[in-house]
Amino acid sequence: MNFIIHYLKQIPSIAALIFLYSCAAIQGPPGGPKDETPPELIETIPKDGTIYFDGGRVELIFSEYVDANTIEKAIRVLPTLPEDPEIIYKGHRILVEFPDSLNENQTYIISIDRTLKDEHKVALAQGIQVAFATGDKIDEGKISGTVTYEKSSSVHLWKIQHDDDLTEFYQRIPDYVVDASDSGHYEFRFLSAGNYRLAAVDRSASGSPISPERTVVGLPWTPIIQLGIEKDMPNQNIRIPDKMGGLKMTQAEWLTGNWGILTFSDKITEWISAMQIHAIFEDSSIHQPHQFIDPLDGSKLHLTLPELGENQYITFMTNGIMQGEETILDSGLIKVKVDTSTDTTHLSIKAPAKNYVLPIEEVKIVPFQIVFSNLIDSEKSQYPFSFMQDTVPIPFNFIWASLLHARITPLKNWIPKTSYKISVFRNEIHPRFGRSLKDSVKIISFKTSDFSGYGRLIGSLEKKVDEKMVLEVSSMEKEPSTFRTVVNSHGNFDMIHLPEGNYSLLFFKDLDGNDHYSYGTVHPYKPSEWFYAYPDTVKIRTNWDLELNQINLEQHP
Repeated sequence: MNFIIHYLKQIPSIAALIFLYSCAAIQGPPGGPKDETPPELIETIPKDGTIYFDGGRVELIFSEYVDANTIEKAIRVLPTLPEDPEIIYKGHRILVEFPDSLNENQTYIISIDRTLKDEHKVALAQGIQVAFATGDKIDEGKISGTVTYEKSSSVHLWKIQHDDDLTEFYQRIPDYVVDASDSGHYEFRFLSAGNYRLAAVDRSASGSPISPERTVVGLPWTPIIQLGIEKDMPNQNIRIPDKMGGLKMTQAEWLTGNWGILTFSDKITEWISAMQIHAIFEDSSIHQPHQFIDPLDGSKLHLTLPELGENQYITFMTNGIMQGEETILDSGLIKVKVDTSTDTTHLSIKAPAKNYVLPIEEVKIVPFQIVFSNLIDSEKSQYPFSFMQDTVPIPFNFIWASLLHARITPLKNWIPKTSYKISVFRNEIHPRFGRSLKDSVKIISFKTSDFSGYGRLIGSLEKKVDEKMVLEVSSMEKEPSTFRTVVNSHGNFDMIHLPEGNYSLLFFKDLDGNDHYSYGTVHPYKPSEWFYAYPDTVKIRTNWDLELNQINLEQHP
């Protein structure tokens, strides 16, 4: 919007200037409580709800001076006008200049979001909307709901004008835009009767047309929201994905010898069995590399090729993976320069870290994992470890789980809260490239945790389900663990081995059958899957069965 700070047009006299300066210099005594009172809209001229509005000036009067730097982003006129209205700042008053050529029988809304702050940087307590109608009534339609997203979000609303608008709506500026609150709540008010499409986006894309290739977007499960006899459409809830589109191959790096690594945009662990990676040589011949996922980073894939020939460059090609209409992995090509220079570095241990505590379980033996910096020749490295508790040798088995890491498993289960040592012998471990360990023996010291606790979650829905319903249980940690189960046709579910902790619950109708929630797409248009977020945090305790019965999925929080 055009933002103009209004200045006095007449040059005051020197005396007047001195008088103004003296008044401006008057301040409250230093100290005292910090101002945390949000500004309030106390009056509008003309009044909120005015009919037969013919444009011109609207004056917004606040309870205190507002911060001029926050006005431009905080105030919108909805539906969007062909040209932004002029906005004039006057301390605790803001003037909005409407054009004279407004649509007939249209309700116009001045929307003020929580970006607006007072001069002490205190934001509005909640967003404000005031309405003016060019006809004889204020429209009363309302659409509201909740957006679930880790960041700040905005909600776009389009009134469908014609048949093409059903599929192309997202290509134009939305008619209405509101920011979701900190809790995710949003509300459109004063809407006229008609059909609407709705979408939620990251706030950085607020008010712009949606680019399907570049915009992270979430859709409601209702494809067309109809306002008419029903004037209030609540619970139009939306989830925005954390990332956009499918997985992508983003980088290729040649490490040394016949060893390279591919990096993807996110973890590929779940899809590795369906991935097909091919290496294309300079003579266009196609080769199948050996591959394994990095033991510390699920977004990285290590590759080795038995023969390189004289190739200076190799192109890696990955297939695309689709589930129904959803893209899981984008197909792609990436070219990398081959580096076969001799590696002279010493082998090192990348994991575990210093002061590592191994989480253990009572019902099974958890293996201990050692990750190396270089590929290991497993045939030559048959006896590289010894295992001790204090001075007592511990019988164990070990396997090379990949070319980079070994898993060591004691024959008897770990003792809780106990110190252990594993020795790695330089002469018994043989890297494929570079040199072995710098020290003759490398000692890895670590401790075990107490036994991890597990509980059970049992529950039922108030009604039977006639479509596939999935329950997704997510731990409330920095790196959450997610567990899923299918709710049976009688509405019952049972999860028997959940780690102790706090969880959130999400029910969704798995219409595409992929066991994952689908957020919807704007092109081609496909609404999201219906979902219900259980309003309370669920606490799982060790050796306890938690029962949640007669959950009403129609009762939205």
